[in-house]
Amino acid sequence: MDSPVSSAEINRADKLHSILLFDFIVVHVFLFVLSIGMMKQTNNMSLALIPAISIFLLGYVLIKASQAIANEPSWFVRCHMLLAAKRARLFLVLFMITGSFTALMFFGGPQLGVSKIASYSLAFGIGQLPFMVALLTLVVMEYDASHQCKSGKIPAAAIALHPASTEA
Repeated sequence: MDSPVSSAEINRADKLHSILLFDFIVVHVFLFVLSIGMMKQTNNMSLALIPAISIFLLGYVLIKASQAIANEPSWFVRCHMLLAAKRARLFLVLFMITGSFTALMFFGGPQLGVSKIASYSLAFGIGQLPFMVALLTLVVMEYDASHQCKSGKIPAAAIALHPASTEA
């Protein structure tokens, strides 16, 4: 849906999409690859930065979106912020589930009676592969939402979250 919006509204609406894209691409792709490459040198501690940074960024998106419901006068901005919050919540749940399983298998697999190679295979095959597929899907969806935001459009999913009839 097209709506006449100012450039200030577009900038406010795109802020959370940009933060999510930064989290998805920079933190979960680039930092993950960097951490995997440094595992022998840092004793796996570099992997601990990824969830810390990600949870901070996702929390920021969720807090800003909840504040936007009460304080944001623009329907366009509220729609985009609520869409970003919905995707951040979905990603946070997915991240917690797959991250917990991966950590359990990676660090505790041998203690559970699973061989070291099998625990690594389970950790990265079952734990991380579905996560990376979902991450790729969310990157594409967020990039599309950001593009629509910059074009002054509101995605149908955002309108479903916050219908226009609530604004007088």
